[in-house]
Amino acid sequence: MPRISESYNEDKDRDPIQDMIWMAGIKATQSRMAVAEILKAEKNPISIAELRKKLPLVSTASIYRTLEALVGAGNVNRINTGTPHASYEMAFGRKHHHHVICTKCGDTEDVETAKDCPALKVQHLARANSEKFFSITEHSLEFFGLCKKCA
Repeated sequence: MPRISESYNEDKDRDPIQDMIWMAGIKATQSRMAVAEILKAEKNPISIAELRKKLPLVSTASIYRTLEALVGAGNVNRINTGTPHASYEMAFGRKHHHHVICTKCGDTEDVETAKDCPALKVQHLARANSEKFFSITEHSLEFFGLCKKCA
C-alpha cells in the first residue's frame, strides 16, 4: 500500500478517484487515473475496446491490469453484456443495481433494486447448497431482451 503523509487525512481537496486507486493497493498513475475517470463518467458499462478508443495513448495491457486491480478491490464491476468480451463499470460510490440489455442493439439500462436485493437470497442459497465453496462474496445479474426501439 502506498505510503501517505500524516497530513493527508486533513487534505480537503483529496481526489476520490485517486483514493480509490490507492485503496486498491496500486499507484495512482496518470493512465490508471484516466481509466478510472472514464469509468466514473460512463453511464453504461464500457468494453476494453471502447476504453482503448477513448485512451489511445494508454496500452491495452495497462488498461487490463488497472481493471483487474479495481475489480479485485471491489471498486469496479465486470459485467456480462451478452458479447464475447466483458464490459466494466464503476462500483465505487454507486448503489447496487442490475442491468437490462437489448439483445439487438446492445442498449443497456441500470435497474435499481430494492434495499434488500432479492438476488442476495439466491446468493445465500447458492452458498448453502455448495459443497466446494466456503463463501460467495458477490453476484451479477443481467436481464436480456428487446428495448422499445428494437421491438
